[in-house]
Amino acid sequence: MEELFNDLESLHNKAKSLLVIILVASAVFTIIILIVLAALGVTQGILFLTVLLSICFCLLLAKVTGFFQVNKDYRANFKATLIEVPFRNAFTQVIYNGKEGIDQEVIRKTGIMTLGNRYHSNDYVQGYYRDVRFERSDVKIQQHVSTGKTSYTITYLHGRWLIFEFNKDFHFDMQIISKEFSASQKKNSIFTGSEERRHRIELEDIDFNENFQVFCQDEHEAYYILTPRFMQILKDLNTSMDGSFMLGFVDNQLHVAIHNSKDAMEPKLFDDLDLGAIKAEVQKEINVIIDIIEGLALDRNIFKQEGEK
Repeated sequence: MEELFNDLESLHNKAKSLLVIILVASAVFTIIILIVLAALGVTQGILFLTVLLSICFCLLLAKVTGFFQVNKDYRANFKATLIEVPFRNAFTQVIYNGKEGIDQEVIRKTGIMTLGNRYHSNDYVQGYYRDVRFERSDVKIQQHVSTGKTSYTITYLHGRWLIFEFNKDFHFDMQIISKEFSASQKKNSIFTGSEERRHRIELEDIDFNENFQVFCQDEHEAYYILTPRFMQILKDLNTSMDGSFMLGFVDNQLHVAIHNSKDAMEPKLFDDLDLGAIKAEVQKEINVIIDIIEGLALDRNIFKQEGEK
């Protein structure tokens, strides 16, 4: 591990040095271009020409110096060394893909999340913990609006999407939404078919009702799942989890959306390569998965239809 980290640190320093050289050279080039254009009497469009030439020079310099390839190698090695290895140590049958993520159609089919016209997902991990299969990836869901004169972007979700498979057949439809999570799709309007419509229910736990909204189709099944212990676990998760979140029980899966306005476990070129801090961040991501599986007892036979033993 120490050798892998040394190689990673070497790539990090090389990529960082190249980027500094490129930025300094581009700044000098920009100043020279401005002086030359001013001396030639060019006034109309001088800023546009300067910016255009500077960008072209910067890209050319990055290509010539090999920065693009070095940075690509650094990012790949960062994720292989500091993300993939810890996940393989914590879980079994791990599959990792830094470029791919959970497909948008998977989220769309749940019917629990507002989807915009922009979708991006990467850092996909699949594995098992205590015989519970899980998937996770970074996800960003946005709605970009352009009126011709102005444009703006609304971010519905920027964080993680996790999927957990129940270890037995359990077909159910329920949402549990923390109060700060604002982009859920509740399926409770009059335009939703009655066979798919969810309705809000209140629990006896006043503190839980203040922090969560619960929508379901069948109250009897919802109360069966939402035991006092289960609600306490959710309240604990709400306190400890980084950001707001939503749980959706859809057929035989539990979907968890975490919104904290950041990508997890991403290499930062200008920051020092702090091994301890990086390991702590990755371990935090691992702990979220473990806490959900252990805390909600997904590996146990608590999710049973009435009459089963």
